[in-house]
Amino acid sequence: MNTLPRYRHVLFFFLTLFVLFTYGYYFGTFDQASHIPFLKKTVDSSLFPGDKYFDLSKGHFSYFWLLFIPFYKAGYLEISMFIVHILATYATFWALWRLSKTLFHNTLTSLLVVVSSVVPHFSFSSLPLFEFSMLNRTVMLPFELFALEQYIKKNYVRVFLILGVLYNFHILSVNFILAMIGVDVLVSLKDNRGKFIKILKAAPLFILSALPVLVWKASYSGIDFRAHYEWFSILDNASFSHMFRFTSFSFPIITVLTMSGIAAILVFFLVRPQKKDESHDTFQNFMYGGILVLLLQFCATYFYPVTIIIQSQIIRIGVFMMLFTYLYFAHFVATTFHKSKIQFFYLLSLFMFSFFVFIPLIGILIKKWITTYTRAYVGIIITILLFGIMLVVSVQSNVVGGQIHIWPKKTPFNEVQLWAKHNTPKNALFITPPAEWWLYSTEWRVISERSTVSVMSELLEAAFDPSYISYWKGRFEDVAPGALAQFKGNITENRVIVRSAYNANSTQHFKSVAKKYGASYLVIEKKYRHKLPIVYENGEYIVYKL
Repeated sequence: MNTLPRYRHVLFFFLTLFVLFTYGYYFGTFDQASHIPFLKKTVDSSLFPGDKYFDLSKGHFSYFWLLFIPFYKAGYLEISMFIVHILATYATFWALWRLSKTLFHNTLTSLLVVVSSVVPHFSFSSLPLFEFSMLNRTVMLPFELFALEQYIKKNYVRVFLILGVLYNFHILSVNFILAMIGVDVLVSLKDNRGKFIKILKAAPLFILSALPVLVWKASYSGIDFRAHYEWFSILDNASFSHMFRFTSFSFPIITVLTMSGIAAILVFFLVRPQKKDESHDTFQNFMYGGILVLLLQFCATYFYPVTIIIQSQIIRIGVFMMLFTYLYFAHFVATTFHKSKIQFFYLLSLFMFSFFVFIPLIGILIKKWITTYTRAYVGIIITILLFGIMLVVSVQSNVVGGQIHIWPKKTPFNEVQLWAKHNTPKNALFITPPAEWWLYSTEWRVISERSTVSVMSELLEAAFDPSYISYWKGRFEDVAPGALAQFKGNITENRVIVRSAYNANSTQHFKSVAKKYGASYLVIEKKYRHKLPIVYENGEYIVYKL
């Protein structure tokens, strides 16, 4: 085990490959539904003329995607994003190793931390540590972990300098770290004024290094403490319920995620070393900070939807809280290695084979009864069986992708987009299926580089600007009549509702929508025929001239 640090980078390399081939990689899907079109519009202002959707890019406070402009102009956008994704994944393993070594000074703990992190652990917000596409939050993560390591080492100047720079690329995640640091400072103020003074002196470096995005934010909009009820209701019911709610009768997975998140908090406090240690006290304060943030989200969701809290989607702090739990869970498992081999292997199975933390929580609570190898084997078999069942369900429900697509995946819908890009003018407006976007499928604007009347994925950006809802709502009602009123927070059911409403439209209705908005083309599934001129068709879709 003592020689392992020499080969840790080889380990990181193979773990990176494992993540890549199990999670998959996709270009232009999920959150990239807005990032890619925004980037293209930034480079070529003649694209998407008159499309108000692109006004939302001004409120997307991040310089991250601007870094890819040279690669886009050179024709290497897709390959550059793929390379950055691989490097970020590798760097995350490295940062996890460093952070765990700083905290525990135990090589086995660090090994368990990095190996276990390849299994996604879900809690509040449903976001795992690693993802299947390159996003600013995934690329910033290793640097944020490095900042946390420096905080433990009391290099406060370096901490705030790093966080300030990162603020220019992903405000939300840095805000989480600042909130946790703030709680730690307040809790330790009574007994450690020297720490408070050092942090106070270093804090201005954050403002200095974050100045570009702070100026951008100040010049565009202030902080909105009002409640926009219709905006919140549409976001909550249409597609973002898992980002706000802690329980749901219409979408039970939200309740499961909340149970897992609460279990993660309980596990953290169960496995945290009880001896007095400043570093462990700091992470305990971080967890307290996370709990306070979640309470803010709870109040905003169920009592008063303050715009800034809803915009910030602060339930995402659950990713950091889950990470902290597994850091300490890893050390808890590692320390049993020399105490009890029976309990070590039992705990190791709980640690490695669980998507949701309430399973390890139950296992830890009954640990004292695992006194024989027979009981340990039974516990291990049950744990692995539950893991296998959840894995099968995930694959069958299309939650697990597992394919690598450096360039857009070749699908019938993407073929339609390519046709539109090469055969229609830049100012062409389409009526397109509004629910085609999903985890592993592209949004219309990504490849086609053409505008559409209205689609569900626009809510990804409308979540940051309440004023866009009044514009989006009417247009969406026109392309999917009656769908919005049926939404109850279950996004998978909502997509079925929208698809049904769109396909039920008559030819005359599509004509009236086209006349109202100036649309020239209609895209629809091939089995829904209309008496209109066909300009393109493939195995699944038809494009009609309106």
